[in-house]
Amino acid sequence: MSILFISAHAPTNEYPQAGQKIALINLEEYAKHGIVDIVVIANQAEIIAAKDLREKFSDRLYTYPLSQLNKLRACLTSFQIPFKFSSRRQTAVINKLQELLKQNTYDIIHFEYSHAAVYLDFIKQQINSKQTKTVISIHDVVSQSFLRKAESNFILGIEVARIFHYEKTLYSTANELWVLSNKDRDILTSLFSISQERIIVKPPQLSNFIYQVKRHPEKIEKKSLLFWAAMNRPENEQAIVTFVNYFYKLQQKDPEFKLYIVGSNPTKKVLALKSDNIIVTGFVEDPTAFFEKAEIGIVPLLKGAGIKLKTLEMLEAGLPVLTTTVGAEGVDFTGKKDGGTPPLLVNDNLDEWVDLILDWGIGNG
Repeated sequence: MSILFISAHAPTNEYPQAGQKIALINLEEYAKHGIVDIVVIANQAEIIAAKDLREKFSDRLYTYPLSQLNKLRACLTSFQIPFKFSSRRQTAVINKLQELLKQNTYDIIHFEYSHAAVYLDFIKQQINSKQTKTVISIHDVVSQSFLRKAESNFILGIEVARIFHYEKTLYSTANELWVLSNKDRDILTSLFSISQERIIVKPPQLSNFIYQVKRHPEKIEKKSLLFWAAMNRPENEQAIVTFVNYFYKLQQKDPEFKLYIVGSNPTKKVLALKSDNIIVTGFVEDPTAFFEKAEIGIVPLLKGAGIKLKTLEMLEAGLPVLTTTVGAEGVDFTGKKDGGTPPLLVNDNLDEWVDLILDWGIGNG
């Protein structure tokens, strides 16, 4: 079997964000069943970090680092395409795809991330659609993510309409769509009228360390909270900076409360939160200890889309989790830990979180 794998981010375990790890899993699964040509259009930092990708696939790997300048140039050149997608549409990539398609007849052409499928229209013109199956692996429904951002930004509101129509065309054109949760499957069927038969739900694998976590009552640090995330993502930064205002109120009622902010690449705003009771760790090679000692997990997300691995991982590790609706999206948790299912408490009113934490009996068990 011959596969062309086109990704809008570098598939790798060496980058802190969950999507790149999911991309690598999908790529490795293809590699078990055939020969894969890989085209990656991603930021330079991802491509540099992806040593595992280069070691495993260097002979058939083509990488195209993105800069702000070539993103801007692509957006201006393809202004009829929404910016989220057009930034990945690079002339050098089109030339390489044309070359590969002349040399090979692919059984499957796979687009990892929706914005990688910005090349779908070009590829459809080059292939026999009866011989080649096209697949889009959708990490987030982009319309949903931008709709939330547009609540406070009029210009983004205009872009949402363009994204919606563009996504609908993409998803209607591809033969098969992969999503990470039943929630995203339902969005595709209801919002874009996609037939459920063309959608495959592929729940993501969790971090390996999660299955090594052993939570014992004597290990748990009373009155401790854990926020676990890649801290350079804007939605994660916003979530924790917003929550800290409520954490201060919690401390006013009980100064013994402690907050652990664990995750790579904390921004200046996140680093500025550090105090005796707010620990910002940055990247941690093995976060097991924090999952074993934190009393509860918090996911105060206000924006974003797609499945929330941070919520799933804390639940699987055995932590009770307090979250917003956004933080609980795509979380179809059925696992058990130590004979019981950890509680998941969802509340969108952060003003109530202080009392919820206190009423939950945190620190008293």
